[in-house]
Amino acid sequence: MSDIEAIQRDLQDARAELLASLGGVTQEDLDRRPPGEITDDEQRWPIVQVLWHVGQVEDRFRRSIDQALDGRAVLADPPRARPAHLSTPPLLLQWLEQTRRPTEALLRRMTDADLDLEIVRPDGSTRTPRRFLALLVNHDRDHATQVRALRVLDALPETGGA
Repeated sequence: MSDIEAIQRDLQDARAELLASLGGVTQEDLDRRPPGEITDDEQRWPIVQVLWHVGQVEDRFRRSIDQALDGRAVLADPPRARPAHLSTPPLLLQWLEQTRRPTEALLRRMTDADLDLEIVRPDGSTRTPRRFLALLVNHDRDHATQVRALRVLDALPETGGA
Protein backbone atom coordinates (compact mmCIF):
# COMPACT_ATOMS: atom_id res chain seq x y z
CA MET A 1 0.00 0.00 0.00
CA SER A 2 1.36 3.41 -0.93
CA ASP A 3 1.58 6.25 1.55
CA ILE A 4 -1.21 8.04 -0.33
CA GLU A 5 -3.44 4.97 -0.07
CA ALA A 6 -2.74 4.70 3.65
CA ILE A 7 -3.65 8.36 4.14
CA GLN A 8 -6.84 7.90 2.09
CA ARG A 9 -7.79 4.95 4.31
CA ASP A 10 -7.01 6.90 7.49
CA LEU A 11 -9.08 9.88 6.30
CA GLN A 12 -12.01 7.57 5.46
CA ASP A 13 -11.80 5.82 8.83
CA ALA A 14 -11.62 9.08 10.77
CA ARG A 15 -14.53 10.57 8.83
CA ALA A 16 -16.56 7.41 9.41
CA GLU A 17 -15.89 7.82 13.14
CA LEU A 18 -17.09 11.43 13.02
CA LEU A 19 -20.22 10.49 11.08
CA ALA A 20 -20.94 7.62 13.49
CA SER A 21 -20.80 10.11 16.37
CA LEU A 22 -23.65 11.96 14.65
CA GLY A 23 -25.94 8.94 14.27
CA GLY A 24 -29.49 10.01 15.08
CA VAL A 25 -28.48 13.59 15.85
CA THR A 26 -31.44 15.93 16.16
CA GLN A 27 -31.75 19.63 15.55
CA GLU A 28 -31.95 20.12 19.30
CA ASP A 29 -28.69 18.17 19.73
CA LEU A 30 -27.00 20.37 17.12
CA ASP A 31 -28.04 23.64 18.67
CA ARG A 32 -27.56 22.92 22.38
CA ARG A 33 -24.55 24.62 23.92
CA PRO A 34 -22.53 22.79 26.54
CA PRO A 35 -23.33 23.95 30.06
CA GLY A 36 -21.25 26.80 31.41
CA GLU A 37 -20.14 30.20 30.30
CA ILE A 38 -20.57 31.02 26.60
CA THR A 39 -17.16 31.63 25.04
CA ASP A 40 -15.55 31.28 21.63
CA ASP A 41 -13.50 28.32 22.90
CA GLU A 42 -14.19 25.35 20.60
CA GLN A 43 -14.83 23.15 23.63
CA ARG A 44 -17.85 25.37 24.37
CA TRP A 45 -19.28 25.17 20.85
CA PRO A 46 -22.55 23.46 20.04
CA ILE A 47 -22.31 20.57 17.58
CA VAL A 48 -23.53 22.78 14.70
CA GLN A 49 -20.43 24.97 15.11
CA VAL A 50 -18.11 21.97 15.54
CA LEU A 51 -19.23 20.57 12.18
CA TRP A 52 -18.81 23.93 10.41
CA HIS A 53 -15.30 24.15 11.89
CA VAL A 54 -14.38 20.60 10.74
CA GLY A 55 -15.30 21.43 7.15
CA GLN A 56 -13.55 24.80 7.25
CA VAL A 57 -10.29 23.32 8.51
CA GLU A 58 -10.37 20.62 5.85
CA ASP A 59 -11.01 23.22 3.16
CA ARG A 60 -8.17 25.42 4.45
CA PHE A 61 -5.66 22.55 4.61
CA ARG A 62 -6.61 21.25 1.16
CA ARG A 63 -6.27 24.71 -0.36
CA SER A 64 -2.83 25.09 1.20
CA ILE A 65 -1.63 21.78 -0.23
CA ASP A 66 -3.18 22.50 -3.63
CA GLN A 67 -1.65 25.99 -3.84
CA ALA A 68 1.81 24.67 -2.93
CA LEU A 69 1.66 21.73 -5.34
CA ASP A 70 0.77 24.16 -8.12
CA GLY A 71 3.77 26.33 -7.21
CA ARG A 72 1.63 29.16 -5.85
CA ALA A 73 2.09 31.00 -2.58
CA VAL A 74 -0.14 29.74 0.20
CA LEU A 75 -2.61 32.46 1.01
CA ALA A 76 -3.98 33.26 4.43
CA ASP A 77 -7.46 31.84 4.86
CA PRO A 78 -8.97 33.16 8.08
CA PRO A 79 -12.02 31.44 9.58
CA ARG A 80 -15.35 32.55 8.20
CA ALA A 81 -18.66 32.77 9.98
CA ARG A 82 -21.05 29.90 9.41
CA PRO A 83 -23.87 30.89 7.06
CA ALA A 84 -27.14 31.04 9.03
CA HIS A 85 -28.88 28.54 6.72
CA LEU A 86 -26.18 25.92 7.33
CA SER A 87 -27.73 24.72 10.53
CA THR A 88 -29.62 21.45 9.95
CA PRO A 89 -28.31 17.88 10.15
CA PRO A 90 -28.78 17.21 6.39
CA LEU A 91 -27.09 20.46 5.33
CA LEU A 92 -24.17 19.98 7.71
CA LEU A 93 -23.64 16.43 6.47
CA GLN A 94 -23.64 17.80 2.91
CA TRP A 95 -21.09 20.43 4.02
CA LEU A 96 -18.78 17.71 5.35
CA GLU A 97 -19.15 15.77 2.09
CA GLN A 98 -18.62 18.94 0.04
CA THR A 99 -15.35 19.70 1.81
CA ARG A 100 -14.14 16.08 1.59
CA ARG A 101 -14.65 15.55 -2.15
CA PRO A 102 -11.94 18.04 -3.25
CA THR A 103 -9.52 16.52 -0.71
CA GLU A 104 -10.13 13.09 -2.21
CA ALA A 105 -9.62 14.49 -5.73
CA LEU A 106 -6.38 16.15 -4.63
CA LEU A 107 -5.08 12.88 -3.18
CA ARG A 108 -5.85 11.05 -6.43
CA ARG A 109 -3.51 13.36 -8.32
CA MET A 110 -0.74 13.38 -5.70
CA THR A 111 2.27 11.08 -5.53
CA ASP A 112 3.98 9.78 -2.43
CA ALA A 113 6.86 12.18 -3.17
CA ASP A 114 4.42 15.12 -3.03
CA LEU A 115 3.69 14.29 0.61
CA ASP A 116 7.07 15.63 1.72
CA LEU A 117 7.01 18.95 -0.13
CA GLU A 118 7.79 21.80 2.27
CA ILE A 119 4.95 24.28 2.22
CA VAL A 120 5.62 27.79 3.46
CA ARG A 121 2.56 28.94 5.35
CA PRO A 122 1.43 32.58 5.50
CA ASP A 123 3.02 32.94 8.96
CA GLY A 124 6.42 31.83 7.56
CA SER A 125 6.39 28.40 9.22
CA THR A 126 6.53 25.25 7.11
CA ARG A 127 4.46 22.09 7.00
CA THR A 128 4.34 19.17 4.60
CA PRO A 129 1.21 17.77 2.95
CA ARG A 130 1.84 14.61 4.97
CA ARG A 131 1.58 16.65 8.18
CA PHE A 132 -1.51 18.56 7.01
CA LEU A 133 -3.25 15.28 6.17
CA ALA A 134 -2.26 13.63 9.45
CA LEU A 135 -3.69 16.65 11.25
CA LEU A 136 -6.96 16.24 9.31
CA VAL A 137 -7.21 12.61 10.41
CA ASN A 138 -6.64 13.56 14.04
CA HIS A 139 -8.98 16.55 13.70
CA ASP A 140 -11.92 14.38 12.61
CA ARG A 141 -11.21 11.91 15.41
CA ASP A 142 -10.83 14.62 18.06
CA HIS A 143 -14.11 16.22 17.05
CA ALA A 144 -15.86 12.83 16.92
CA THR A 145 -14.84 12.44 20.56
CA GLN A 146 -16.08 15.96 21.28
CA VAL A 147 -19.46 15.30 19.60
CA ARG A 148 -19.91 12.06 21.56
CA ALA A 149 -19.12 13.93 24.79
CA LEU A 150 -21.54 16.72 23.93
CA ARG A 151 -24.28 14.22 23.19
CA VAL A 152 -23.68 12.43 26.52
CA LEU A 153 -23.93 15.78 28.29
CA ASP A 154 -27.13 16.48 26.37
CA ALA A 155 -28.60 13.18 27.48
CA LEU A 156 -27.96 13.76 31.19
CA PRO A 157 -31.03 14.82 33.15
CA GLU A 158 -30.90 18.32 34.55
CA THR A 159 -30.72 18.36 38.31
CA GLY A 160 -32.15 21.09 40.44
CA GLY A 161 -30.10 22.73 43.15
CA ALA A 162 -31.09 22.56 46.82
